[in-house]
Parts: sequence; structure tokens; C-alpha cells
Amino acid sequence: MAAKRNPLRRIRLVYRRSPTALKCLLLGMLLTGSVALLTLRLTLLDTKNQLEDLRQQAVTLEQENRELERIVSQMDTVQGVTELANKLLGLVDPDTIVFEPEQ
Repeated sequence: MAAKRNPLRRIRLVYRRSPTALKCLLLGMLLTGSVALLTLRLTLLDTKNQLEDLRQQAVTLEQENRELERIVSQMDTVQGVTELANKLLGLVDPDTIVFEPEQ
């Protein structure tokens, strides 16, 4: 007759010291992970700074675009074109007399 196994049989655990190589491997993995996390954190901060710079550039370009749209809308009339030519290019009407101070 086969001997029955006792399901409540006690198991004896034996604890052994882990080898030094395993400890070194785990320490190396921990250091590598820490360096990787630090690198990712620095990359994230750099990306956030770039994003803020780009947002500022977008605001500046939107303001410049509004100003250019205003200038284009003034070019619908002769008076607007004349004023823009005078202001931006320094051009004057041929019938205008310009007095410039001596230098």
C-alpha cells in the first residue's frame, strides 16, 4: 500500500546568503535605473522650457500677424497706401516739399 502524503507537512526553509555577484548585479541595475530616471527628468524639464519658449513665440507672432493684417487692411485706399509708403519707406508725394535740418 502506498504511503499517504500529509497535506499539512511542514516545509523547512533554509536561508542562504546571496552571492556577491548577485548583490553587485542588483546594485548596478539600481544605479542604472536611477541614472535613467534622472536623465528622463532632465529631458522633461528641457522639453517644458522649449514648450514655454514656443508658446511665447506663438504669442509674439500672433501680435505681429494682427499688426500686418491691420496694415493690409489700410492698403485698400489710396490714402492708406500713401501713409504706409511715407511711414515705412520714407516716400513722399512728388508735390510735397520736404524740409530737412542740416547736420
